[in-house]
Amino acid sequence: MKKSCVCALTFGLFWTCVPGYAAGLLKNAEFSERVSAESGLPAAWQSPPADRECWRVVDDDGHSGKDSLRYRAAEARKTGQVTQEVVCQPNTEYVLVAWLKGDGTLKPLVRVIAPDTVGQRVTQVVSDGQPKWTRHAVRFNSGAAKRLIVEVFGDVEHGSAKPAAAGAAWVDDVQILGASELPPGEPVEGGLMPKAPGENLARGKTYSLDPKPNYGYCTEPGDATQLTDGEYSVGYFWTQKSTVGWQNTPMAQVTIDLGKVEPICGLSFNTAAGTAGVGWPSAISVLVSDDGKVFYPAGELVSLSAERGLPPPEGYRVHRFWTDKLATRGRFVKVVLAVGGPYAFVDEVEVYRGPEALLAKAPQGEAITDMRVFFRRGQMRAAIQRRLAHDAQALRESVSRAPLHSTEQGRLLAELKAIAAEAPKLADTDMAAFRAVFPLNALHARLFRVQAALWRSQGQPPLVVWQTPLWDPLSPLQSPPPTLAKVAKAGVDVVMMQDEYRAGAFNVSNTTDRDMTLRVRVDGLPGGANPRYVMVHEVSWTDTKLGVPVAAALPEAQRDGTDSLISVPIGMTRQVWLTFSPADVKPGTHEGRIALDGEGVKESLPLRLRVAPLRFPAQPTLHLGGWDYTDGESMYGAKPTNRQALITHLREHFVDTPWATASVLPPAAFSAANEMTAEPDYKRFDEWVTRWPGARQYFVFLSVGGSFAGAKMGTPEFDKRVGLWISAWVKHLAELDIKPNQLGLLLVDEPTKPEQDEIIMAWTRAIKAVEPKVLIWEDACHGTWGPAPDWNKAKAMMSLCDVLCPNRPAFLRTAAYREAFLEQKAAGRTLNFYSCSGPVRSLDPYAYQRLQAWTCWQHGATGMFYWAFGDNGGGSAW
Repeated sequence: MKKSCVCALTFGLFWTCVPGYAAGLLKNAEFSERVSAESGLPAAWQSPPADRECWRVVDDDGHSGKDSLRYRAAEARKTGQVTQEVVCQPNTEYVLVAWLKGDGTLKPLVRVIAPDTVGQRVTQVVSDGQPKWTRHAVRFNSGAAKRLIVEVFGDVEHGSAKPAAAGAAWVDDVQILGASELPPGEPVEGGLMPKAPGENLARGKTYSLDPKPNYGYCTEPGDATQLTDGEYSVGYFWTQKSTVGWQNTPMAQVTIDLGKVEPICGLSFNTAAGTAGVGWPSAISVLVSDDGKVFYPAGELVSLSAERGLPPPEGYRVHRFWTDKLATRGRFVKVVLAVGGPYAFVDEVEVYRGPEALLAKAPQGEAITDMRVFFRRGQMRAAIQRRLAHDAQALRESVSRAPLHSTEQGRLLAELKAIAAEAPKLADTDMAAFRAVFPLNALHARLFRVQAALWRSQGQPPLVVWQTPLWDPLSPLQSPPPTLAKVAKAGVDVVMMQDEYRAGAFNVSNTTDRDMTLRVRVDGLPGGANPRYVMVHEVSWTDTKLGVPVAAALPEAQRDGTDSLISVPIGMTRQVWLTFSPADVKPGTHEGRIALDGEGVKESLPLRLRVAPLRFPAQPTLHLGGWDYTDGESMYGAKPTNRQALITHLREHFVDTPWATASVLPPAAFSAANEMTAEPDYKRFDEWVTRWPGARQYFVFLSVGGSFAGAKMGTPEFDKRVGLWISAWVKHLAELDIKPNQLGLLLVDEPTKPEQDEIIMAWTRAIKAVEPKVLIWEDACHGTWGPAPDWNKAKAMMSLCDVLCPNRPAFLRTAAYREAFLEQKAAGRTLNFYSCSGPVRSLDPYAYQRLQAWTCWQHGATGMFYWAFGDNGGGSAW
């Protein structure tokens, strides 16, 4: 029998279930044929001999018919895959289609590999585990492959050769179709082009790249021809020599010379992203020129491609951005890529011939001669267009899936289509006035009006008060639980010590057709209404460079008397964050309520504050710091206008180890006889200490080399001069009532090479010979990147240090790295931990920030650090 089913990707009206496809590369795609009645195994498919009891064709729950392939295991286990090999055409566009269903636990996976190519993995689709049939479809290119293998796994964990939990999963109607064989209108992920809109004018043409590609794993001489050779990559892009890649480049340009002025109707750009820090481009601007000197904008490919669907911000995907709506002409076609993260990759660019009449059409728009000015001006506009396109796409899917009356569904889809059509027409943004706070502009607000209407149609009340786990990510397009869902009523319950900081939160969603302002009052706790130890924050939604919106900013809510005011725009969810810091509240359980009042609605939720008979120490034992570099006038985002506010905030949250640059410890002057003729200039150090009075430690990144004050490392002159210099500083520390072991020196940052170890050892020996109590602190990274480590040299260096600070993610994942530090700890060295991943707002705050302290506790570390309290990435977080 046929069960209810939904579409995983829907860009138009709801797509109903249909039987299996007549065409395609796979045999027995609908699993209607068995090897034998007794075996129950699917014909034309290879089943894993050791796990055949887990796989069966069953006839009680198919998608297009009564049959489907079922995986079932009574206990957790590793299980092999069911496979079928097919012959394919190289460099051909295909679509993988599969209908998948889980049991709430298992998430079946269908994967395509190319066994004869480097990288092998071509594409895959994965179920979300829901117990209903869901269609998945993804476009891919076969690259150089002439044969493919389709693999069916009972769970996504099996795809990584890991055990999966006990449970069941179903797969049906698995097929590989040619791009033109897919029925029109069926949604496909990946930027499917059923048919090229015209001849590829770029095939075999020359091009220039600016800047030159610099990503090591794929950069090679072939970069000069690979983007127009018609050959597509298979496998992870950044490990394939057939791709072109850039690292730490905000803008990349590809300029193709078509040989003569040609009519142009479209362009495609094939790329990959979504994992390993690789973000999708925020913009792909297309410009044309007759002479290669003056260019004219022809369109922005990300927004023009959005009508066919955009890739999700996270999760590895290959995506083809393309359009057939350029309607221009030119000999030179320039593609300007706004890189959406540290990396960017592309393996093929195609330019499509348009009608000859376009040759008579003069290029439109502003003449551009300075690409960098053009790029900077359009960056923010492109980021806004990307946000609008992503949110419009997500809402189209939600509206299409919702069980709405056809009239209402059509109205909402028409409004979304109208918004999407206006997005590419946005003008440049006034950077001085713009804030990346949702809603970004009037068009964005219209999208949230659609969301409000969708919620109302689903029976939601005007104001929905609900909760998600405190540290879980929240999406601005995440729907509140259905009114009839059996979910716990929202309430805030906080357990804490006196003088500790703890938090609680709840969400409020506005389903009306007007903006709301809610008055928030905390009643019933010690201290009366709205006690001072409860801070109410209005969590702001902000977009990020990676295109992943986050609810991370915690501005204090506006006050009206002692009450707090929370704004909730139409169709949006606002998280209300409560920070508790009780100092004089008696231990015990205190019951109260949080009252919400505004715009004709009144709600309240229970509040319980449980204070333990313990007091959090005024200064925790665990040291905390983060390369704040507040010693100078300006460093990263720390400037004179905000420096003191930053320091105050850090100290309130127990930061006790400030960091300074080497400029606070300048060298002294020496005679030829190695006598100190002038002491160091102490002024900048003293100013820094004055900003951080009473800090428990003062750490300095010295960034030393192979010489000091004119003396080369390894000579008696070097040792003598370093010794006199550090002794002068220790004497000055005493005048400031700072002990020698409160000064920590990072000599070389993140050393990985033997020559760096030699520098550290030379400096450490010279310092320790005269001032043994000064701390040598090193964040060694041997074996985490760079060349293979010389562990003998590395461990010799480590043995001279006082404090070793491994990178926590590397420590957790790399056995040799971890064992080296544990060995040193056993020999008497002190451990700290640090983390420097990012962009930090895209990370899990619980796993990344909070759990680092527990790693310290687990391994007896005395301090932890984060890069970096002052680093704002070169721009405002707003």
